[in-house]
Amino acid sequence: MEIDHLTSQENATVFLADCLKEGTLVLFLGAGVSSGANLPRWRTLVERMRDEVKLPNGGLNDSADSLQQAAEEVRLTFRRDEDAAFAKLVHTCLYRGVQLENLFPDKLLISLGALMMGSRRGSAKRVVSFNFDSILEWYLSLCGFVPSVIIKPPVEEGAEDVRVYHPHGFLPHPGLQLDGSDFVILDRRSVDLRIGQPGNPWQELLRHVFSTGTALFIGLSVSSFRDRAIGPLLSVTGTVLEDTRPTGFWILPEDEVYDASVDQEMLARNVVPLHLKKEEISKFLLGICQHASGPIRVAGGKRL
Repeated sequence: MEIDHLTSQENATVFLADCLKEGTLVLFLGAGVSSGANLPRWRTLVERMRDEVKLPNGGLNDSADSLQQAAEEVRLTFRRDEDAAFAKLVHTCLYRGVQLENLFPDKLLISLGALMMGSRRGSAKRVVSFNFDSILEWYLSLCGFVPSVIIKPPVEEGAEDVRVYHPHGFLPHPGLQLDGSDFVILDRRSVDLRIGQPGNPWQELLRHVFSTGTALFIGLSVSSFRDRAIGPLLSVTGTVLEDTRPTGFWILPEDEVYDASVDQEMLARNVVPLHLKKEEISKFLLGICQHASGPIRVAGGKRL
């Protein structure tokens, strides 16, 4: 299947709206989503953690390898068997100065919620979040919807409105009084063992999600696309699906720097690159909802 034409924002909106109506749209969320809620991005989080354990931050850059190595060095100060202590450190650095009442309204959060909230026009019932935070779950429950957080598959299907998978761990805001995971995954070794390891329940789950739904990647960097864990999964799934449909759509904010080859890399892996300005992303997501729902119906009225 030729997918180049789907790089047009208009064509992508129509295609994704059909996926929403069919219930096959799956959201994949990265740190760019949470940064709008004043949570730290990956580099800032790692720098805070290193400050806490008195490690230098010189030489850090935004590449996945650099940040994973820096996080691994922090983990080693707790020794490999102290996952709970490491998770507590990440929790402290993640929510420093974050108050739930200050998070509303966040345009991106509102537009993501619109995609997930049940409607006759369909909804996204599966979300894979590579973030640790509970901001999405807090917002959904605030609006009267029931999210289910999965931190250890396999888990039986339930009656939840939205199922949110957290392969890297889950650290809820202290104001929510929820149970979190006793682990978090930031370093390269842990990511490889979990998502990059054939037969691991998380890798099998992600392979299943890619195969049974159309992914929409939001807030994930180009380095995540090229990651040694996600990249191979996309390649394998893309080869299987390329004659039928795209594996997914990857939103690339226009103000982020990446080389010109990324579009061709994504298309070669059966993923559609979408170039949007950061301020356009929320409008684009709401446009998918609006296209899926169709025009407003008025009964018994007259034209004014």
